[in-house]
Amino acid sequence: MRALSFWLVATALLLTPIPYQAAPASLLTTTTSALVAPYLDRPSGYVRPTIAQSVFLQRQNILELAHRHNHPQITHYDDREFAAIMITILYTEQLGWLEDVFPSIRPITPFYQDAQIVSNQWFGTNFSVWPANLRPSVVDEILASDVPGVGQVVLPLDIPSQLNAPRYANLLASDSHFAFELLAANLERGIIRAQAESVPITWQTLLAWHNAGVVNPAQITKNQSLQHYLYRATFYRTPALAIYRDDMFCVMPVSATHESERPKH
Repeated sequence: MRALSFWLVATALLLTPIPYQAAPASLLTTTTSALVAPYLDRPSGYVRPTIAQSVFLQRQNILELAHRHNHPQITHYDDREFAAIMITILYTEQLGWLEDVFPSIRPITPFYQDAQIVSNQWFGTNFSVWPANLRPSVVDEILASDVPGVGQVVLPLDIPSQLNAPRYANLLASDSHFAFELLAANLERGIIRAQAESVPITWQTLLAWHNAGVVNPAQITKNQSLQHYLYRATFYRTPALAIYRDDMFCVMPVSATHESERPKH
């Protein structure tokens, strides 16, 4: 047990991704010279096969979640577009810039992710975990229907009551069925926050909320790490939108919440 614990901690320390915001982009590109700079400028847009398969199999569920949590009268996105924003996040979150620089480490990342899940469970850490890279602390806020700067709101969550507790946050974040639901609800929180701040909502706004918890354009512009994240995400927009290009896959389930039944904020 001690050996396993040591291995998990060592793995987390050794494989923790280098935060892009730890240094200015200019410093990153100059210190890593010709090796890193081309990849920072031109992300690969590589979609990890496991998340691609998961998204394809759950595309109908994702569309239903989009219907439940989207506010088209505010976002001006229809449910397919909102679902595509969710998928853009899922694709982007599963490939960091470091994996663009060093493609050989891509097979290692799932083990690192597993170590983070175990670390959260055993040691109470707050690592973000796949599939949506949600932190347990963010899941806690979602379960509490809390939006920072706004307060309590109504979120149409479909989480079993027995799992709606902080001690299950890590479990929920690492289970794709619940994680997709939490991702949609988190974007709904972003919509509510953006409306409260009276800022325009774009797909970049919602990605900024998911990644950094901000929606204000000035804050987004000043955050270099976030700017690079949004730039990488542009390479996933086309494959994400393509999921719902064929109408045969875009029939809204009967169980989806109708617009008239959506709780008002």
